[in-house]
Amino acid sequence: MRRSFALLFALVLGVALLPGVAAADTRVGGSVVVDGTQTDDVSAAGGSVVVTGTVDGDLRVYGGDVRIAAGAEVTGIVRAYGGDVYVNGTVGGNALAYGGSVTLGETGSVDRSFGAVAGDATIAGTVGGDANVFAGRLTVAESAVVEGGLTYRGELVDEGGTVDGITQDVGDLALVPPLDPLFAVFGVIMFVSDLLLGAVLVYVAPKFADAAALTARSEPFQTAGTGLAAAVGTGLAVVLLAVTIVGLPVALALLAVGLVGAWVAAVYGRYAIGAWALSYTDYDSRYLAVVVGVVALTLLGFLPYVGVLLRAIVFLLGAGVVALGARRVYELVSRNRGGLAEI
Repeated sequence: MRRSFALLFALVLGVALLPGVAAADTRVGGSVVVDGTQTDDVSAAGGSVVVTGTVDGDLRVYGGDVRIAAGAEVTGIVRAYGGDVYVNGTVGGNALAYGGSVTLGETGSVDRSFGAVAGDATIAGTVGGDANVFAGRLTVAESAVVEGGLTYRGELVDEGGTVDGITQDVGDLALVPPLDPLFAVFGVIMFVSDLLLGAVLVYVAPKFADAAALTARSEPFQTAGTGLAAAVGTGLAVVLLAVTIVGLPVALALLAVGLVGAWVAAVYGRYAIGAWALSYTDYDSRYLAVVVGVVALTLLGFLPYVGVLLRAIVFLLGAGVVALGARRVYELVSRNRGGLAEI
């Protein structure tokens, strides 16, 4: 898995960097040796590349092994994509290596950052900035000096090298902020919103709220089954419409309506539970039923497994009464040609 990721990462970066090849001194095929002073960027593809002299610019290598010998120098950046990469000389810029094995030898130095994606990697020289290594095995030799931080992924073998900054595994990094506080705030917002929506619903349509509570209490299985059918039917309709370009806007509109309807259904379900609980007391208040239902389900929702099951049942009850109510409204409208005004 790690080697596959490394190869894919190298391929993507290699394609992105291909336009820069045309502007450099490009050498293709066989063994390439830079033994003098090269005043332009050097780009090589295929075979092995050995630098024993000086490259006064950048070095880009695609394919084969790369060796920067002791005493050799690349004043710019080094980007190597290929087999094994050995840096025993000096790199004035960043060094990025993608290969089977990547080694920064004891005599090697990278003035800026050092990055490697490889099966195994070794840092025995000096890195003037941060070192970022993704490898199956990373060895930090005793002679290694990393003046910045070391970020790695894989097995770390620390032989006593010096890292001035922080050494950290990518797996230990928090890539997203802590979500628990966000969930808590969202929960409070939804709790208050449920109370407000419930109050609005019983105020606007008190008789329907009473009918909803009575229906859910007297015919719970039929009501929940209707809610399940409505939820599944709406979901299937959205999926079927979304697969066509013409139907996609309708699918999005239906999805929006469905989400709002789901919220209304959930609140009606809570109201039905609250009204059922108050039926065993001397209190008879629709608003109190909203509060009791919302508070009760919120508290019961914290129970492992049971809480999820209760939320699902209450939602299906609410979806059932909303679906039955919508069907009743449709029947009344269809019987009266004058529409809602004559009902």
